Amino acid sequence: MEFTYTLVVLSACLLSYAHAAAFNCSEPPNLGAFDIHSCCRMPEINLGDAPAKCSAYIKELTTQMANMNGVGGSKQTENNKNMNNQNNPDAAAVEYPAYAHVCYAECMYRETGSMVENEFNMDNVEKFLNKSVSKGDKDIVPQIVRSFEACLNNIKGHLEAVGIKTHAKLPMGCSPFASLMFSCVNAETFLNCPAKMWKNDHNCNVAKSFAAQCNPLPHVPLPTANWLKP
Repeated sequence: MEFTYTLVVLSACLLSYAHAAAFNCSEPPNLGAFDIHSCCRMPEINLGDAPAKCSAYIKELTTQMANMNGVGGSKQTENNKNMNNQNNPDAAAVEYPAYAHVCYAECMYRETGSMVENEFNMDNVEKFLNKSVSKGDKDIVPQIVRSFEACLNNIKGHLEAVGIKTHAKLPMGCSPFASLMFSCVNAETFLNCPAKMWKNDHNCNVAKSFAAQCNPLPHVPLPTANWLKP
């Protein structure tokens, strides 16, 4: 998710923001055209053939769902398909399904061994990161592990609090659990980015301070009750 902010009169130092007046969370500070993803440099990770496998998996799901909904039809040329997608929102939805981010995240965690039988295995998560993150980026691995632990504990705690054992699966077989973890881990790592990988400038520091106050764990909305099952 991209934040767009215009310059506000606040100190450029994060320490100063810690003592500044509280933000109005319904009115984020506006810092103009600003790419929040540039603030914490993400590590280079060798994902092997997982992305290719998961892309193929999404295409397979898309075909299955299209056939179930009767949208398959005859084979079209690429030009015709693109033209149809521009003029037909339903066709575009089939080409780029809304559920893709949910199923793709679950597939990636499964292919990297991070998820086993629909549960996160923290030993596997740490082993994968230590093995796959490039040598120059190893400083961030402990924080990513801590982010996983914090997000996992928080999401599990929420489920227990409402008397739910696990997240319900979508019709195509994917659970929102993995995508919730993915978003939460990214946000938690952003908030606790190692100094070596943090872009210490005005906009990034304001964004971090605002997120720390207004976007607490798990950092993303949890599924509503009808997404959950006992």
